[in-house]
Amino acid sequence: MKEVTLSELDPRLQKQVENARKVVTKNPAYAIDIMSNIVARNPACVEARQILRKAQNTAHAGKSKGLSKFMTRVTSIPFAVSGDAKVKKDPVKAMESAEDLIKANPMNAAAHKLLGSAAESLEMYGTAALAYECLYKMESSNTGYVKGLMAAYIELGRNDDAIRVGEEVYRKDPTDEEIQALIKKASVQQTMDKGRWEEDKSFRDKLKDEEESQKLEQASRSQTGEEGLRMLVEEAIKGIEAEPGNMNLYRDVVSHYRKLGEFDNALEWIGKARELEAGRADVNLERLEGAIKRDKMTAAIEEQEAILEGDPENAVAKDTVAKLRAEERAFRREQSEQLVQRYPNEFSYRYELGELYFEDGETDASIKELQLALRSPKVRVNSLVLLGKAYKKKNFHDMAAEQFVAAKSEIAGVNEQKKEVLYELGDCYEQQGDMEKAMAEYKSLYSADIAYLDVAQKIDDFYSKKNG
Repeated sequence: MKEVTLSELDPRLQKQVENARKVVTKNPAYAIDIMSNIVARNPACVEARQILRKAQNTAHAGKSKGLSKFMTRVTSIPFAVSGDAKVKKDPVKAMESAEDLIKANPMNAAAHKLLGSAAESLEMYGTAALAYECLYKMESSNTGYVKGLMAAYIELGRNDDAIRVGEEVYRKDPTDEEIQALIKKASVQQTMDKGRWEEDKSFRDKLKDEEESQKLEQASRSQTGEEGLRMLVEEAIKGIEAEPGNMNLYRDVVSHYRKLGEFDNALEWIGKARELEAGRADVNLERLEGAIKRDKMTAAIEEQEAILEGDPENAVAKDTVAKLRAEERAFRREQSEQLVQRYPNEFSYRYELGELYFEDGETDASIKELQLALRSPKVRVNSLVLLGKAYKKKNFHDMAAEQFVAAKSEIAGVNEQKKEVLYELGDCYEQQGDMEKAMAEYKSLYSADIAYLDVAQKIDDFYSKKNG
C-alpha cells in the first residue's frame, strides 16, 4: 500500500486536520475524534497518524505510571497470541485492531508492535517507523524494537537516523551482530546515496575514487564472506590510523576478525583498545573479550569433535573434548562471577550467572541471581522464564506459574519462547490438578503449533476422557 501525504487528501479533510492540529494540546479528545476518523478512512496517510498519536499521548499524559503499566499488560494479552496470525491473514484489519487498542491505551506495546508488523507487510515503512518510534520511546533497550526501527529507517532512506539509533545500542552491547549488520547496511546505503551527487567534491575527496566506492559496496554485500570481511578489516584499521581514539572502529576490527574465526587477532585488538583510557573504562570490551575467549574454546572443541566423527574410538580426542568442555564451563562461570562482583548493579550479568547456576543444579543460588536480574528490561522476560523453571525444580508450581503468567503477558506474538511459556504454564496448572486452566494454555499452544512437543496428545487425551 502506497503511503500518502496530507496534501494528497481531500481539501475538506485537510481543513479538518488543521482544526485538529490547532487543539492537540488544549483539547486532545476533540483532536482524537477528528483524526481517528481520518486515519480510519485514510490508513496510508502517515502524517495524519502522527497527529493522532500526538493527541493520544497528550490525553494519556495525566494518567499515573502504575495505571499505565497495568493497562499495557492487560490490553496486550489478547493480541500476544493472535497478533502474527492477524498480520498474515489481513494486515489492513490488523492495523485497524492495533489502532483500537492504542486508542484505549497509547502505551500498549503489543498494539504498536502489531501496527509495525502489519505496516511492514504492506511496505508502509513510514507507518512502521512511527510504530517502532513509539516502542523505542517506551523501551529503548529492547533490541527487537531497535532493529524494527532501523529497518524502517533504512527503507525510508533515513540512514543517519538508523545509524544513530543503532550506535546507541551498539555502545551498550557490541556483541549484537544483527545491529552491526544494520549499521553497516545503513552506512553503505548512506555512502551510495552520497555517491550519486557527482558534484560533491568533499565526498569524492573522502572516497578518493569510484573504485574505492565499489570496494565498500562489495564488502558490504559479501560481509559474511572471507574476502568481504578482510576488506572491512582493512577499512577499519585505516580508520583507526586517522582516528586512533575511535572505540567503534576498534570494535569493528574485533567483530570482523571474530567472524573470520581469527580469535587471537580479535583478542590482540581488544588488548590494543584497552590500552586506551576509553577502552580501560569500557565494560562491554571486557564482556566481548570473554565471549571471544569462549568462541576460541568452542572452536577447539568442534575441531576435536570433527576428529571423533571420523574416528569415534580416538581416545586422545575423547579426553581432549572432555577436558576442553570442563575448562570452558569453568571459565564461563568464573567470568560471570567476576563480572557480578565488579558490576553488582549490571543485572544482565546476574541473569547469565543465574543461568549457569541453574544448569549446574544449584537451584537456590540460581533463584537469587534471577530475582535480581528481573530489574533489567533487557533480560526480564528470559529471567521470568528461567525463574519459573527454577521454582518448578523445587516443586513450587504455584510460584512457577506466577512467573510464566508474567512472561506470557510480556511476549508479543507467538515465537518459540512464547510456545515454551504456554507449555510450561499448562504443566504447572496440571501439576496443581487444575486441568481447566492447564487445558486453556495447551489449547492456545495447540492452535499455534499442533506439533509442539506432546501438546497434541494432551489435547486428544483430554477430549477422549471428556467424551468417553
